[in-house]
Amino acid sequence: MTKIELITAEVCPYAQRTHMTLLEKGLAFERREVDLANKPDWFVAVSPYGKVPVVKIGDSVVYESAIINEFIDEMYPLPALMPSDPFRRAQARIWIDYCNTVWVDDVYDLLYAKEPAKQAELRQKVVKDLERIETEGMGALSDGPYWLGAEVSLVDLTYYPFFERFGAVAKMRGAAIPQGCTRIRAWYDLMSGRASARATAHDDDYYLARYAKWADEAA
Repeated sequence: MTKIELITAEVCPYAQRTHMTLLEKGLAFERREVDLANKPDWFVAVSPYGKVPVVKIGDSVVYESAIINEFIDEMYPLPALMPSDPFRRAQARIWIDYCNTVWVDDVYDLLYAKEPAKQAELRQKVVKDLERIETEGMGALSDGPYWLGAEVSLVDLTYYPFFERFGAVAKMRGAAIPQGCTRIRAWYDLMSGRASARATAHDDDYYLARYAKWADEAA
């Protein structure tokens, strides 16, 4: 098999989602850790945006985690992590985009917000996001424990790293997953037990130590 290399940074949720995808596929790969605060020249040469993750397969280089993950799923089709039905696949991509463009932005805006009034406003925004994920996302797309049904998919792997980190954000900013979001709570418990999550996860204290510094430095 052609050598697979994952260029990553352990703290990065985007890198974690690709790390989990490789593990879910059962692929052999090498990890190469990058210090994002002191990026080496070789990394800048393979990552035009200066971000992780990057995956190298032989001489081919792919970057941007959502693109990488679909590339891996197409390159190594079993087990499939996206639906075969075009409409279901489109729905999966819609919710992956929602994570990337709405959920993540709102959570980190809350983390970095300084003023109590702004934090309160953003907490409500995050709650609305969670309620939408519960009803229009998980609730509408699946009658199984995962986003798309009985089996894990790229949608689950897209969201999991950010929910893992949400515990630390919640402690810092007084947020919480609403009690009514029972599907999210059950899904997170299930995802946390998967081997790919256990192999890549950190606890709240790990993120609290890092987020405290970032939040303090945020303007």
